This record gives sequence, C-alpha cells and structure tokens, in this order.
Amino acid sequence: MDRPTRTVKVAVAAGLAASLCALAGCSSSSSTTASSGGALTGNVRMLANITPVLTKAYYQGLVAPFVKSHPGVTVTIESPSGTDVQSTLQQELVSGSAPDIVASALDQVVAPQMTDFPDAAWVTSTPLSDANKVDGKIWQVSTGLQTKSLVYYNETAFQKAGITTVPKSLADFTTDLGKLQAAGYVGLQTAGEWVTGAQFGMMADPAMQGPDPTWGAERNAKKVTFAQSAYATYLKAYAGWIASGAVPKNSVGEKYQDSIDNFLAGKSGMYVMASWLTASVDSAKNLPFKVGVFPTPTVDGSAPKQVSGTAQPYSILKSSKHQALDLALVQYLVSDKAAVTTSLESEGNSRPGYSYPGTALDAAVGNIVNAAPGAVTGISGSPGVNAGFGNELNTVVQSLYTGQSADQAAAKLDAWWDANAGQ
Repeated sequence: MDRPTRTVKVAVAAGLAASLCALAGCSSSSSTTASSGGALTGNVRMLANITPVLTKAYYQGLVAPFVKSHPGVTVTIESPSGTDVQSTLQQELVSGSAPDIVASALDQVVAPQMTDFPDAAWVTSTPLSDANKVDGKIWQVSTGLQTKSLVYYNETAFQKAGITTVPKSLADFTTDLGKLQAAGYVGLQTAGEWVTGAQFGMMADPAMQGPDPTWGAERNAKKVTFAQSAYATYLKAYAGWIASGAVPKNSVGEKYQDSIDNFLAGKSGMYVMASWLTASVDSAKNLPFKVGVFPTPTVDGSAPKQVSGTAQPYSILKSSKHQALDLALVQYLVSDKAAVTTSLESEGNSRPGYSYPGTALDAAVGNIVNAAPGAVTGISGSPGVNAGFGNELNTVVQSLYTGQSADQAAAKLDAWWDANAGQ
C-alpha cells in the first residue's frame, strides 16, 4: 500500500543555492534544475517522524512560510511504512528508494549514508552538535532539546489516594503506586510498542549515568555489568509493580496513543514520558483533572540528572540529487527564528536564546530542568553503544510481563552486550 503523502512547494534563490551547493559539495549531475526565473526546481522527499503531535499537517505548516516566499520546488512529506523511521529508512536504503531528508533521530549506524554538514555557524550552534559528530563530522542537526526523565501525574488521583507530596525515591514511588491502585487507578500508565523500554530508560538512566557518564564505555571494557548496576535495582522494582498489579500485565498490548488517551481520561495515576507529552496535555479538551509533573525517582531520593536528547533533528542523504536545496531547507528549519520557535513550542522543547509563551506545565518542566544537577544522554544512543540496544532493552523489559525475573532480565542485557559490543 502506498504511503500517504502531502506535497508542498518551496524554492530557493539561485544565488543562495549556489553558495550552499559549494558548501555541500553537490555535483552538476543534480536533478535540481534552474527555471527561466533563475530559481531551483525539483522535488524533495522528506521522511518524517509522525506522532500524535508531529503530524503531516504540522510539517506542512512548519515549512509554509518558506513555501510562500519561494514557490517552484515541491517537498513531499512521507510517513514511515515500517514500525518507525529508522527501520523504514534502512528498508529504503536497501531498495534504492531513500528519501532526500530525514526528519527524525537516527542511529549512528546510518551516519556514513548522510551528507556531512558544513562547518558553518548555523550548524555548530544547533543543540548538542558536538554530541552528534561521527568521526569528527556533523551528520545530523537539531532544532531543540527534549527533557525525558519526567513523571506526569493526575493530581486528583493523588488527592484521592492520600498522596500529599510527590515521590522522590524509588521506594516512595513504589508505595504511591500501591496507594493509587487501592484508590481505583492504574498506578503507572505504560504501553507496548517502543514505550516500555523507553520509559524504563527514562527512569533508570539518570541513576546509571548520573554518577558515571561513561558507563557505556566501561561496560564495553567489561569493568561493569548490568547485573551489578542501578538497572538491576530498577528491573526488580518494575517486576514488583507488575506482580502487584500496579502496572497491569496486559499493558504491553496497548499502543502508544492508547496510553496517552488512558492517562488523559483520568484512568491512571502516573505516566513516565518525555516533555513532548506536555503538548498533548495542553491541547486536550475538558480534562477531568489537573496534570502535574515531577522528576523520575532516584534510588536514594536525591535530585536526578535529566536525560536529554535532541529534538526534531534533520539529516540529508548523500544519495539525494539536490543537495543545495536540501541544505537550504534544513538551514531554514533549524535556524529561522519563527520556524525554530514553532518547533520548540510544538513539543514543549527548549533551546538557549529562544523563548515562547508557555503554559503552567511548560513552566513546571522548565523548573525541573533548572533544578537538575546536570544532564545525561541516556545509554541508548550514547557514543560507542550498539545501535540495537534500545530495541533489546524494550524486549527485555517487556519480558518481565511474561514471567522473566529481574535477575534473568539483567543477565540477558549483559549477554546481549557481550555479543554486540563494538558492532
């Protein structure tokens, strides 16, 4: 079945395109051609991360000002045909039908397929640009930063359960899950798909990398193990939540959107999710409760570092036949003041030097970020970590729902790492 597409028109002035082409190193074989008016023409395919917030209409609106002032070139927004952008891109690379631009975070394994961005101020000023380097080259530029180690909670549920302060330690979090369950709520809202492992990482990564940001490298050197780490502690806690029913055993059968809908319907007490959930909360109509937010709990109750990641990043495929146009469009998306502000506001993201009118929930997330003793990247996606770790973590955490013990889960992570380190 063909993927649904949305087409918009954009164009680039010939002078700007020529200078960008020189920076990008594109060749005269590009299928981008000059019209009689001197503007570039051609179609750019953008494979985009489509979510409940980042819809096709969102991407169309994001480029609309660029479209209005530069007619003559079409941009086709494409959604993934597989389970996610990464798998779709890999399929399309194999089939020879890769897009021109990817609007999504990608594993570093595909970096050799991407165009190196020029050493220009608009590139190096993007968030975490140094962290995005592979072999000293920037292959992905981002619009903003996302905060990930957050727990959104139902304030009405907390009141009915008799919870007067938000939990800071893992033990208090577990106790409060029981109180919420006794009050008739799902203690912790989760889902299947990618959500299970991602939530676990949002909770456990600060405890792993907060004290030791190089934990992944130390695991590669076999100096540490998952079985003797904070991951083991969180796996045991998580297994206990499932056993007690605070997290229903059928949760992995739910889809991501179902988990959002259930939380917003007031069925659950807490929901671990990144700052992009703020937009869904703020856009919801007639919520039956007020949503609050607090940092994910630590083992000892100390303030956690925040897992942070790049928000709405872009990459350009080397195989694209219109490098100049691709580069101009990406430059607009990550450096135009209005475009960046729109991007940040869409998911409640942040970037130094930018601000926008926020909601009370935006402000609460901002306060958490400001109070955090630092930030970590999260193990999945860290330099030197096998790109498949995120999928393996998801599989292992979901196995807790089918009877695997926490010790077995930790051992499986260690076995996987030993078999895949450095690959």
